[in-house]
Amino acid sequence: MKPFISACLIVKNEEDMLRKCLESLQGGVDEIVVVDTGSTDTTKEIAKEFTDKVYDFEWTNDFAEARNFAASKASGEWILAIDADECVDPKNLAAAIEEIKSHDNKFDVYAVEINSFSDKYGENLSMNHMQRIYKNNGEFHFSGAIHEQIVEKGEGRQELVFSALKLYHYGYLPNVVKKKNKRKRNMDILKKALKSNNNDGFTYFNYGQELRSLGKTKEALESFIKAYQNKEDVYKEWVSRCLYFIVEMLVELKRYEEAIVIINDAEEVFSTAPDFPFWKGEIYFKQKRFDDAKEVYTHIISNNMIYQNAVFNAGAKTFLPHVRLGEIYTQERQHQQALQHYVEALNENDSSVKIIVNIISLLSKYHTPEEIYDFISTRQIIKSDYIRTEVLKLLLDLGLGKVALLLMNDFINQQQLLIHSLQLKANMIIAEEPLQFTIDNLMYGIQMEVFDIADLIVLYAMTKDAHVQNILENSKFKHVFYNLFNKTKNAKKLKQDEYLPILEKAICFQKAEFVEKLISYTSLFPKQIHAKIADLFYNNAYEEIAMDFYQLSDENHVTKQGYVNIIEYLLMHENQEEAYRIALEALQKFKADFRFYKYSIEIEQGDTEGIISKAIQEFSDSNWLKGKLLMSI
Repeated sequence: MKPFISACLIVKNEEDMLRKCLESLQGGVDEIVVVDTGSTDTTKEIAKEFTDKVYDFEWTNDFAEARNFAASKASGEWILAIDADECVDPKNLAAAIEEIKSHDNKFDVYAVEINSFSDKYGENLSMNHMQRIYKNNGEFHFSGAIHEQIVEKGEGRQELVFSALKLYHYGYLPNVVKKKNKRKRNMDILKKALKSNNNDGFTYFNYGQELRSLGKTKEALESFIKAYQNKEDVYKEWVSRCLYFIVEMLVELKRYEEAIVIINDAEEVFSTAPDFPFWKGEIYFKQKRFDDAKEVYTHIISNNMIYQNAVFNAGAKTFLPHVRLGEIYTQERQHQQALQHYVEALNENDSSVKIIVNIISLLSKYHTPEEIYDFISTRQIIKSDYIRTEVLKLLLDLGLGKVALLLMNDFINQQQLLIHSLQLKANMIIAEEPLQFTIDNLMYGIQMEVFDIADLIVLYAMTKDAHVQNILENSKFKHVFYNLFNKTKNAKKLKQDEYLPILEKAICFQKAEFVEKLISYTSLFPKQIHAKIADLFYNNAYEEIAMDFYQLSDENHVTKQGYVNIIEYLLMHENQEEAYRIALEALQKFKADFRFYKYSIEIEQGDTEGIISKAIQEFSDSNWLKGKLLMSI
């Protein structure tokens, strides 16, 4: 009997990813075909564990040619084209196959949903649809040297429908991208394609994506604009993503007004895509227009039944709006509202390390470590040892040693060396007993990024341990060690960006004696160091000490956040008159920062209507300002 569906892969040096892919396919598809284009690792050996249909193909810099060769070896009625750095959920695959069978050959080609993970904390999930399932009847083949697409022979109309199948793509994770180093290969192929046809919008789009990945923002923007100008049809699947990337590039270049114009136009065409209104919220967020941003994020969440078709950013539907609302309410010290939004975000993405940390950080303001531990453990909020490890690293950097120590009790199968390293850092923060550790604990902690240079400096200040000294003296930061501990060595000068993280860590860990010692070194730096030190103390809830350092600072050295801190402090102490004066001073220095307009308007000490009018000239689309203007008339 002829197989129903064959999975076809083209691979090269995929030993790290291939097994996960093939395990997810095994038992779900009827046949697996693997075509190797020149692996020098164990890729082929892994493939042969799952299928006897493993073939060699000489690479020709043409992905479509390789895919079509793989298809020629498949005997299934249907073909699923899948990459080694992708995998499926077996239940979802089974449902998708049953769906195809139920259509009884009504459709020829199916687009699948591809979800791409691009950061280790599970925050960034991008989504797109690509044609990956097609009839194996000789009428369809791939075309295009890179980012190949399925086309039909002859003049027939290609029938397309969206499949229920979801692919999970791990190829954009930073460690995978760095290891594979595919960018140069892709760029060479695309440059060649553009030389032969410089009017192809899809090729410009793919070229723009490569430039974007390389951080070449201006060049990427130019390529995306050319892609859009050369589009055949605005409803081609890549066009909406092209507009998304144009907005993204404009935002990175801080060309916000141009971005808003494109967003408004895109919303008219792609009215069910949350990506574009979310970008509007992001622009307002970057401009510190928190009330306007809240309005946008809340609108997206409230209308989630409309915004069902993300064009790229899957999190834009509700996850990221909840995250942003949590961040805004945290800044506004409305902690209950912030917590509610973080919990909603976690309900949608329970592997988000940053959200778990934000929840614990907020709870720590009102609850004991024991209460927080009970809350986290009874609800099983931390799902794996990996997530637990990453959560603990961030909690320790926040100085939350006691709750971190409790959460270490629930490791399932973590390496003891790593647990001991985490325990050492927690005990270093708590410092309720003499620290005991081995050089192995310390070295493994450095290797696993539990300890950084600031941690080691603080640890040495506490223990004067010879092992720590040896590590520091044999590192590229030995001059930092010599400067801070008065060692009689000829050391290069200590830099501000080396000194400040150490001071911040000492403040965060509440090492008062060492903080005092570090403060004594301020004379080594220019006077603007006082304003930066003030920011550190304020951020760690030492407002009175911070104000003393702001007093020592020249007003030209005070940062934007420093002005915000001073104004907030004055308002907390009901000194509206001085807060208003400082807000006006900040407004003269930072005219593009919305916060200082808002302070000046809300304190209501002077020409409120005049300030609103000036603000509207700068931020003409602000609904918050328009509301204030109506109230002032």
